[in-house]
Formats: sequence, C-alpha cells, structure tokens
Amino acid sequence: MYNGTLKRETDNRRFSSYSQMEGWGSRHHGKAVCSPTSPGGNYCLKSSRSEPDLCCEPPRGTLRRNLVGSQGVQKATLNRQSMYSSCSTHHGTARKPVPDRNLSCTSGNKPDALYAQPVTSGRQDGVYGHSMSSSRICNDELDSVAMTIQKAIQLLCSSDEKSQAMGAYYLQHTCFQDESAKQEVYRLGGIGKLIELLRSPNQNVQQAAAGALRNLVFRNPANKLETRRQNGIRECVSLLRRTPNTEIQKQLTGLLWNLSSTDELKEDLIHEALPVLTDCVIIPFSGWSDGVSNRTREIVDPEVFFNATGCLRNLSSADAGRHTMRNYPGLIDSVMTYTQNCVAASRPDDKSVENCICILHNLSYRLDAEVPNKYTQLNNLARNAYMDKSLTGCFNSRSGKLENDEYVLPIPDEDYKPRGPSWLYHSDAIRTYLNLMDQSKKDATLEACAGALQNLTASRGLMSNAMSQLIGLKEKGLPRIARLLQSSNSEVVRSGTSLLSNMSRHPILHKTMAPQVLPDVSRLLAFQSGNNSNFGDIMTSACYTMRNLIMSNPQMAKPYLTSSMLNNVVNLCRNGSCPKAAEAGRLLLGDLWSHREFQGILKQQGFDKNMLGSLTGSAFRSLSSRF
Repeated sequence: MYNGTLKRETDNRRFSSYSQMEGWGSRHHGKAVCSPTSPGGNYCLKSSRSEPDLCCEPPRGTLRRNLVGSQGVQKATLNRQSMYSSCSTHHGTARKPVPDRNLSCTSGNKPDALYAQPVTSGRQDGVYGHSMSSSRICNDELDSVAMTIQKAIQLLCSSDEKSQAMGAYYLQHTCFQDESAKQEVYRLGGIGKLIELLRSPNQNVQQAAAGALRNLVFRNPANKLETRRQNGIRECVSLLRRTPNTEIQKQLTGLLWNLSSTDELKEDLIHEALPVLTDCVIIPFSGWSDGVSNRTREIVDPEVFFNATGCLRNLSSADAGRHTMRNYPGLIDSVMTYTQNCVAASRPDDKSVENCICILHNLSYRLDAEVPNKYTQLNNLARNAYMDKSLTGCFNSRSGKLENDEYVLPIPDEDYKPRGPSWLYHSDAIRTYLNLMDQSKKDATLEACAGALQNLTASRGLMSNAMSQLIGLKEKGLPRIARLLQSSNSEVVRSGTSLLSNMSRHPILHKTMAPQVLPDVSRLLAFQSGNNSNFGDIMTSACYTMRNLIMSNPQMAKPYLTSSMLNNVVNLCRNGSCPKAAEAGRLLLGDLWSHREFQGILKQQGFDKNMLGSLTGSAFRSLSSRF
C-alpha cells in the first residue's frame, strides 16, 4: 500500500572498539494534489547505524526492512545519528573508511502523500564495528610467541583463564586486521568456543570473548548467523543483564548492534535483547521515571547507551520491531526524554540524539495503519470537533482562526502527560523535532526530524490535516522546513520536499505556505540537477507542492514562473529516467496552461499550445477542454 523511502545508513567509518568515540562528531484547480507514492502520504522510515560494510540496493517503493547502515535513514534518513556529548577517550587503530552510506529513495505511482519509510542505522554494524582490546594481558606474550589462529582457538579450550583470555584477545586483534581471519575462525569452530567463554566467571575472559565476537561478526553475515546458531544472542544478553563491568557492557552492546543489522536475526533480538537493553541501559541512562516504581538510577556509560540506541535503531526498521517497541513500557518515554533533555541543554548534536530521533522516526511510520485503534479515535475526535464547529461556531481549546477568520480544523485534545505511543503524535514531540531542525548541524538528525513529521502528515484522514496545521500554523515550523531545501545533502532536501508536499495537500495552509515556501521550491525546480540518487523524488515533490500553492494565489505566484524554472520542468517531462517526476511536471504545466493568467506568462516565455500538448498529453487535453 505504501511506497515510501527507506533508508539504509552507511556511515562507512570504522573505529576500533576502544577508540569508538574519538573525534566522531562525528490536480484540478482548487484541489490539492499529493506526491505519488502511498495512497495517503509520503512515509519515511529509518533505522540505526550499524555495520558500514554491508550494502544493499537502494530501496525502491515499498518499505525496506534493513538499510545498509543508514547513515544517515539511511533512507528512512538515515543518515541519521548524532549523539552523546560524552565520548570515549581511548585511542585505538581506526580502519580505513568505507564508502559513504547508501541512501534510499521514495517511489510511487499515484499523486498521494509520501510516507518516510523506516530506516536502519547508518552503518550496519556498529559504526565502530571492530573492537581492539585495551587490556595488557598477553601483549608481551603475543609478541614473543608465534601465535596462529589455530593455536589461539586451542587456548580457548584451556583450563587456564589467562590462556583463554590470551587466545580470545589474539582472535580479536587478528580479526580486526585481517578479514580472511574471520572465515578461518568460523571454519575451525572458534565462534562456539568464544560463546562458551561468555559464561566464564573471569571478567577479563568475558571481555576478551565479547570483543572477539564483536569483530568476528562485523561485516560478516555468515558469522552472525553462526553466532545465533550457537546460542550466542542469549548468552550475550544474559551476561549483559548481570555484569556490572562497563568495558564488558561496551563490547556486548557493540556486538548486539552489529548483529542487529541482519534481518534474519531481528526477531530473535527483539525477543531476547530488547527487554534487557531497555530496562538495563535505555531507561536508567535517560533519566526518565514513571513516577511509580522505585527504580534506582544506575550508572550507565554513554558509549553503552549509544550502542544500545544504535541496536534499537536497526530493530525499529523491522515491522515486528516497530510493533513491539511502540508498546514496550518506558521505551518511547525514555528516548523522548533523553532527546528533549539534550535539546534543553543545547546539545542537539550529542551522539545519541541522532539514534534516538531515528528510532522515533521509524516508530512514527504508518501509525494510521499500524496503530489503527488510536489513530481512528483521534480521527473521530477531529471529525466530531469539525461537526461541533459547523453547528455551533465554537472552537475547542486547541483550535483557532486565521487572520481572515477562515476555519481552522480543531486538533483533538491531547494527553497532558503523554505515555508510550501517545508521544509519537504529541505536540511536544513536534516541537522537539522543529527545535532540533533549528539547532542541529547533523544531516542525519535533520533528515530524521523531517521524516518523522513527514510520517505524521502522510495519512488521508483528518489527523494529517490537523498535524499539518499544528506544524505550519501553531508551531510556525515552515521557515525551518524550507531551510532544509537549501542543504547540500540530497537526503535532507528529499525529506524536506516530501514533507512540504504532504502539507500542501491541505488548502487551509496554502495562504500561509505560499510566501514562505515558494521561493525555495521554485529555486529547486529552476536549478536542481540530476546528479544525485534523490533527484527524481525531490523534483516530484517540488512539482506537486508548486502546483498546489500557485493555484491558490496566482498573483503571488507569477514572479516564480521564471524561464529557467519552466525550461527545467519541460526538460523534466522529457526525462525518461524519472517517470514520476516527469508525470508531476506534466500535471504542473497542464494546470499552468489552463489558467488564463499563467497562460499569458507561458506565451511570453515562448511556449504554445502545440508544444505543451506534446509534452503533457492527455492530462493537458482534458484540462484544456475543461477550461
């Protein structure tokens, strides 16, 4: 049903596990039309970063489960992930960077609003997928002994804990430096032996085994599946639940993040890892409290929280993951609380904020279809408020009027203290997204914020109208959205134009939108070049937005109908590589010619009926005959 964009994030930088954070920052007249994609709107879904090396075909049309590390949503944007202000100060060896993340594009066949599809994390295995041991155990021995992979695996079976740790650290180090070593360890049965060492009573052995497994599964689907087969997910989660050791927690959460980038493992991770990550890491670190339970504020390292949110970011891009995560007690509350606290503290680019926003972005995907009871209730409230206004002329507490007393759809009363899924469409969440769009310098965060708003405005019901009014009128978010169109990052531009296209479907917003949005939209149509993968989606949304807005105020729109814009739209109609954008361009030109005031401008620019008729075909002929 929904053709939207799905992101894979591929931040392709690799860091040693112990130097992870160092330096990282790193239509017909009068009727609005929608961008083609889903029947209701443009949806977008993002997921968290993970393994930078895995890459997939860019998503086309329907939502994709896993993106290659959305670097950004990756295409659900993401690109995403910004985060903590606290970083590890360890120095480790970084591996050569992998290519930048792949982004997915939206697609669709009908002029409808677009959903931003769920995106997985930017890198498919924890951005810092590899880990290097910072332990001094056996460094001298490793240098002085002619160690091999086979000898190291034999040491794993030793009864001496120092020998076990020595073998595990050697495998960790070797797999960090040599990709082929991973296959050798698999062939010799080393993965199962390392998993057995997670049950060791010795913390040094536990840490070495977890670090070795983390490197073994990095960018290696076969080793990930073998880890599950050997009961590694359950052993990892069991150790995470009981260990107080921060270094072990870092390795375990990094391992889970790497595993989460593989679709086949997501169901197991949702069942086994989600409860522990939420209860033992996310909730304690976020500072959120339900006000009832006497939960003690446990000390959690920022890097552990970052890894945990990266894992959940990937899981939120899976259908089953979204459903479970929306209803898991305290999860959405904690993620939103952490994000809002960072915004209030002027830390919009804190490392974990990006992961948190991407999680919220993915969880907002297709709310009308996936949380139908609540959304239907909200639609009914909006419809009842509309009927009350029609009969009594009264507004409720959250409604208002435009300057010319034009009716504004009342927005249903919302929870004063939202909980769980109610956060996803709450005005405080929308305000948080807009504030981040003002403050953040991270493209992934900007894209995820726009993607979340895109999802809220994508449905066909009254709630889409209400959410669009809340964003554009009450929160005055249009200038911040329009600025996204000036970004040098095509993913950010794509999310911004898709959001504006969704909002432009509602005539009540046209008068407010036109002066704030048309300058940037017309500039895109005049100068956007087709040298990026998102060109078709950007131009499609821009054409629909322009078409909706200029018909509502022809006099104000005339200055934006420049020769460069018109010529670019004509070239777009002739472009066989972007059929959706070509169709949107034809509809725009057809509407322009069918309007007397615009027809004169087109003739001055050298266009005539025969020329436009050959470009726009049946759409032009039907509009011309109706005119």
